[in-house]
Amino acid sequence: MEKDTRQSNASDASNTYSTTEEPFFLPSTFSPWRTEDEMDSTQPSHLPSPLSPSLPPSPEMSQRQLPSRIRENTIPRRPVPRHDSGIKPSIVVGARPINDDFGMGNHGVTEVVITAGDATQLSEKPRGPSRRTKFKELLGRSLSSNPSHKMGSSSPTNNYDAIGEEPMAPMDHPTENFSMDFIDETGQVRERHGNHYVDDNDINIDELAARYNRPPLDCHSRRDVYVKRCSWTYISLTVLSIYSTLLSGLWFIVAIYQPRYGRGISSSEGWKMAPSTATLTCTLIAKTIELSFVTVFVAFLGQVLTRRAFVRQAKGVTLAEMTMRNWVIQPGSLLTYWEGIPYAAPTILGTVTLIGTLCAMFYTTASDAMVSPKLKFGEWESQELEGLVAASYANPFHVRESCMTPIDLTIDPNNSAASCLDVQYSGQSYRNLMTFMNEWHDIHNSGIPTVDYLGGRPVGKHNLFDNTTMVSSWIETEFSDPQSSFTEHSRIINNVTLAMPHAGVYSAATDPHNDILQPDDLAGVGEYSIRASVVSPVVNVMCVNMGRDELAPLVYTRWPNARTERTEVPDQRIGVDDWFNDVPPPTDNEWLNKTAADDVFRWGRAYKRRPPVFPMYPINYNMITNTTVANSDSVYTLAKSGDIDDFTVCQLRSWVTPKCSTEFDVSGISGSNMRAHCEDPSDPHSYFAASGNDDIYDLPYPTVDWRNVADEWRLSMDLNGGVQNNNASNARILAHMILQHPALDTLLPSMAEALAVLASSTLITGSLGSTYRARWNYTSMQLYPSVYEPFKVSMRTQQYTSSHTSPWQGIFYPVLGLVLVINIACLAYMLPFRRGLVSDYTEPQNLFAVAVNSPPSAALAGSCGHGPDSAEMVVPWRVGYSAAANHYFFEEAQVDQTQTSQAGVGGGGGKARHSTSLSTASGSELLTPPGRASRSGSGRFRTSHNYDHYKSLSGSRSWL
Repeated sequence: MEKDTRQSNASDASNTYSTTEEPFFLPSTFSPWRTEDEMDSTQPSHLPSPLSPSLPPSPEMSQRQLPSRIRENTIPRRPVPRHDSGIKPSIVVGARPINDDFGMGNHGVTEVVITAGDATQLSEKPRGPSRRTKFKELLGRSLSSNPSHKMGSSSPTNNYDAIGEEPMAPMDHPTENFSMDFIDETGQVRERHGNHYVDDNDINIDELAARYNRPPLDCHSRRDVYVKRCSWTYISLTVLSIYSTLLSGLWFIVAIYQPRYGRGISSSEGWKMAPSTATLTCTLIAKTIELSFVTVFVAFLGQVLTRRAFVRQAKGVTLAEMTMRNWVIQPGSLLTYWEGIPYAAPTILGTVTLIGTLCAMFYTTASDAMVSPKLKFGEWESQELEGLVAASYANPFHVRESCMTPIDLTIDPNNSAASCLDVQYSGQSYRNLMTFMNEWHDIHNSGIPTVDYLGGRPVGKHNLFDNTTMVSSWIETEFSDPQSSFTEHSRIINNVTLAMPHAGVYSAATDPHNDILQPDDLAGVGEYSIRASVVSPVVNVMCVNMGRDELAPLVYTRWPNARTERTEVPDQRIGVDDWFNDVPPPTDNEWLNKTAADDVFRWGRAYKRRPPVFPMYPINYNMITNTTVANSDSVYTLAKSGDIDDFTVCQLRSWVTPKCSTEFDVSGISGSNMRAHCEDPSDPHSYFAASGNDDIYDLPYPTVDWRNVADEWRLSMDLNGGVQNNNASNARILAHMILQHPALDTLLPSMAEALAVLASSTLITGSLGSTYRARWNYTSMQLYPSVYEPFKVSMRTQQYTSSHTSPWQGIFYPVLGLVLVINIACLAYMLPFRRGLVSDYTEPQNLFAVAVNSPPSAALAGSCGHGPDSAEMVVPWRVGYSAAANHYFFEEAQVDQTQTSQAGVGGGGGKARHSTSLSTASGSELLTPPGRASRSGSGRFRTSHNYDHYKSLSGSRSWL
């Protein structure tokens, strides 16, 4: 009973509509593929259908009324232009129940079948089961949302256009209800005024529907294409652009200027940044610059391409150009998806994108190479250092006080300092001698002779504070040729002069007063170099071979009336214990005995120097030392070699020379080295050339104080052991080096060379804490407290510097510079010349949203599976817009021009596109009236603003 009642009510409602209401068409049921004949001959959906019984109207339906403007006017149909075709469609209209899969129940619907041929032939053939299509699903959803269906009406329809809807039912649309405009007697919609523009460039519903299977009325743009300045997108991009521009500019300036950070980046104590922290910070900042640059540049690229897609006068945008953003974001796509590169790269924008891609790829690497702090030497700088001066050169009292020992004066008041100094001398001197002999050992065993001139022979070395190797230098080599001396004096003379670097440079360089970064301040790997214009201490050793009789005036046992005694060696005599009392004291007229070598040693009245006196002749391989010559500046030794009959007398003296400079190189990895660079006319750092002092012209004079220091030195090694005939090993080694011929042995060092190296330790102790000048300018020979004395140096230090370490790394300068230039261009593009941005249609989400709501195109036919090929990558596209539907979509750029010209010819009027009554009634009337929305400010969509902005973009003359 209930079922019969519902059918009766539905039949009554259908009869009521058929007798009292005028037919009308709803826009949502517009079908663009129906011909004019079909439209004229088809009944509206609310009239009784011959395929279904009439239902009586229900009381509720009979009380409802349609709007007066629909009720009072019949919608006349304008003839739709028909294009002749060789294929005549046959229209078969039939009703069949729709499957319940559509969620509609068992409702009858009209199915339109378009075939080629005669309709009668079609009717004779049995029809198979209908195929489920997308159109049927759309139709089913439309029927399921029909208000009449909700009321229980199940009458089938004759065609898609005739689907009935309750006139006053609310629309199933996210917006509010929109009323339709009046339609005049001729079937034309009255033209809107106000803010609604009637433009040739606009796309009406008919043309839009011709591109789609149905009008895209469901895609009504909710927002404008413009991105306002106050939006988060614009603000964030602007901030990123400013950040990237400023920081990339700073990075580029730092790479050019190459600042040095001194103690600002070091491992020293205080508020300093550790080197590892500085490197990490720079890498982190560089990474943020890279990320912000990529973000801004991709946004810039999207803005340029999107604006070009809007401009009608531009050539459009190709898929190859759209893939350029992937080059920057995913550089590997240059290899994996290379099809678009040959088409996009040759363009200006493509070239810029390739450059931006390379810059983004290597920016962090460039920053590490050019900006990240790393240890690097600076340029040579001339400046002054100050070193503490406590005494004159080789001051024996200062030398004793400088020896570090826990045995102080309270424990041993008389010999604590002397015993400490003796141990120090012994250790350092023997170490120096052994180092020197090791070098000669390699030469001797190899059999490869060294040079026979002194300047090319091995030099002595000294180890200062166990961390600095001091390398000496042979000077005054013009007096060191034995052959020349033999020619002049008819005897073998071995004369050498050894210069050591000034040890006080070490003290000044490591003094915190001069604020030089030490290796420990640079994580133990720092370096610096100093070229100090200071004097260098030297030792001169001259050994002269003399016969037994020539030596007799200097041997006490050969003097007349000498008090002697026998020794354990047969035929050897020695003076008594107080034999020295028989030596005449020094007077103005007393210069002791003359010898054959007075002019060689500069003894006698002419030179005002007294010769030494020895108590005896030493036996073979022994040595006797004399350090007691009154007012003398020299130490004398007498040695006997077992290979020759002559004895050898050696004289040792010391002074400071202005002919040298001290080179000090400090390294936390390889250690420290100090070298005496002497007698080089091209050396700009020598004391003579660069000190600026007036004592450079003073003749060097041997210091008497050094003789006192050397006396302690010879005691430490027992160089006077020949008095007891102790056959000391050091004396035996030195005696083997006595020259037997007037030439330097190419496989052995000479005795003078070995003695100079052995005595070099006294030069180091004598120069520590001494003056850096050639003249002592103080009133006291020892200063309490010590004073700082300046001296000139040329110095280069290694500090953490924002710079590259190898010349080839300069190739990264263009990377930093180009990133800055591109950042400036992007910032200039966004800030002053634009009122805002546009929606970036190259972004995947935006691209997908527009593409999926765009009409299909044959230009990409067959690319749905694998993707577009090379030819399809160069098809130009642009963004189209329909003001009637407030809809954006992609279309082929060249196809649009063709369609525009065809529309102009087909329409027969002056306009390129025509707005028919059907298209206007089925499209624009569904939207909020633009003029009304803009005037009232109400309504969700502002179509007039969208169209104004689209018109402004599409009519632009430049896509930049």
